[in-house]
Amino acid sequence: MICYRFATYATPLRTVPAWQSARFSSGDEDEPTQYLCLHPLGPLAELMRGADLRTSEQVRAVRTRTWALRVPVEDLLEITFDTAEEFGITADQLIGDDHRPCQQLAERLRRRIAGAVVPSAALPGTRNVVLFGARVAAPYLTEPVSALDIPASMTADGGRPPVSLMSLVRFIGSTHPALAAWREGATFQFEEPDWAI
Repeated sequence: MICYRFATYATPLRTVPAWQSARFSSGDEDEPTQYLCLHPLGPLAELMRGADLRTSEQVRAVRTRTWALRVPVEDLLEITFDTAEEFGITADQLIGDDHRPCQQLAERLRRRIAGAVVPSAALPGTRNVVLFGARVAAPYLTEPVSALDIPASMTADGGRPPVSLMSLVRFIGSTHPALAAWREGATFQFEEPDWAI
């Protein structure tokens, strides 16, 4: 499946752990955690949420590198709002602003599975892929020679999010519309932002 990521360095994947904590990594693991999105706008939504970019001026100032990666996700565990409690976490915690419950879940899963597909906290109605362990970017049109190889290609250098994406990003402290719909027994459908230039 095609996944997407923003990364402002020479490669979209890590072979060493990050020192900074994130949703499914506390920053002290001995292996990296890779974060990818299943929607092309997911990485830019994650960037906007993480950097708290809430004005059109801030969004227009962004310049980042984006990537497309071919990732085998069919064997990954899928954790949804419906199944979260089977994994010792609530639906709220799965996309919550407090990352500790997700970090604890990752600690339990890390040695047993390659990764998971989870709801996006930043772009409600879409999903993200979390991979545990080192991965290496390979040329996009090659076939991987090992489980560590992920075919990847840069899609933009100096790209920025569309300003219209601001209305869809779930910022820290905001309600998650997909979770709210799930609580009411309704289905949330992601709608593309305005494509006007």
